[in-house]
Amino acid sequence: MDRGLFREGFEELYEEPLPSIVIHGIEREAERIVDSYNIRKLVSSRDGVREKLTRTGILKRIERYPDLRPCLLALDTGFTSPPLELTGGRLIVIIRSHVFHGCRSCGDYPVFDSVGYIRFTDRTEAIATPLSKIYEREFIRQVLVDKKEGRIDLDLVVVDGELFPRTPPGYSSRLGRESYIMRLYRRIVELTNEILELALDTDTALIGVVKRSYGRDIAVRLLDNSIIVNDKALATYVLKPGEWIDLSTYADLGDYIQRFINRYGDVLGARERRALNERLSWITSVLREGSVFANIGIAVYKAYNPAYYMIASKIEYWPSNKYPVNKLLSYISSITGVNGVPHPIDLVDSMAMVRKDLLYLIQQQLFHELYRLTGDRDLAMSIAGLTNPEKMGRIGIR
Repeated sequence: MDRGLFREGFEELYEEPLPSIVIHGIEREAERIVDSYNIRKLVSSRDGVREKLTRTGILKRIERYPDLRPCLLALDTGFTSPPLELTGGRLIVIIRSHVFHGCRSCGDYPVFDSVGYIRFTDRTEAIATPLSKIYEREFIRQVLVDKKEGRIDLDLVVVDGELFPRTPPGYSSRLGRESYIMRLYRRIVELTNEILELALDTDTALIGVVKRSYGRDIAVRLLDNSIIVNDKALATYVLKPGEWIDLSTYADLGDYIQRFINRYGDVLGARERRALNERLSWITSVLREGSVFANIGIAVYKAYNPAYYMIASKIEYWPSNKYPVNKLLSYISSITGVNGVPHPIDLVDSMAMVRKDLLYLIQQQLFHELYRLTGDRDLAMSIAGLTNPEKMGRIGIR
């Protein structure tokens, strides 16, 4: 076949239809969203939702405490997703970044820093997520130990992500035999339990900034099955700047999920019923691991400060005597920037990104180290060579 003729025919065929295909696809998807999510009903019931939030006492104003100046630690981790596919296995790179803010002294810790962890494995790539949480929480635990022993002063720890450990379906530390990945998640739960105990001992507040929030905890808390949009979307639509919704603690949320299932179980779709049961099972399994987990609180707030799209933010929190929940909400709102998250989290998020050129350097260095240790270039290449050379651009090779 004449490739030139084929290319001309291909371009002629798709030169005009593509834009109209995209436009019609957007129109159909918008219609589907409005219909499947009852958007029209939500518009008409906006005031009703606010009234119900007010009546139940969970819609609150963010109090202003302009003089709050906590010493805080902000923390985030980033990792290669998917991992770099090498001939002998998968190469996972995890970056843990931290920033101390508002502290007179950080002890032996640098004010800001990024630390890399390298893991070569033939296991599933899913281990990257729990490994990153383990590295994150080991660092928090060490900082709190140093505070307990008087080597550092600290008021608040803010992490990018959740405080309450996320465990996969079927998780239980009481199982006799566990898979490797389940052992990793068990370690996260153990570390979190230690962190909460240390936070209690040292009067340290904790906040987890949950950026991706697609659950319906507000609907569950209100026992209202007519609200079918997620918490972030609903709060963004319903809240005014300077307001927050108090979703109480995970212990309370577990009770409300059970009541929600009991009330609406017969009318819920199979997918939604399964999601709620899995959420309840996950919360219950973690609560069994220690009484401290029950006291982690949940809130959704909209800061006073202008932000892109005026997005509401969801957090999990552990208050202290020095920083009770009203002061935590006041402070975290005051430092929330245009991206709808606290500014220190924006900072560590950018620090924890795994850059392409870093992946290239790590892959090359791994090859050279294997070659040095084995003295066999072919063997080193059989382990650290790229499985998909056509994807070299992913790691910065041009």
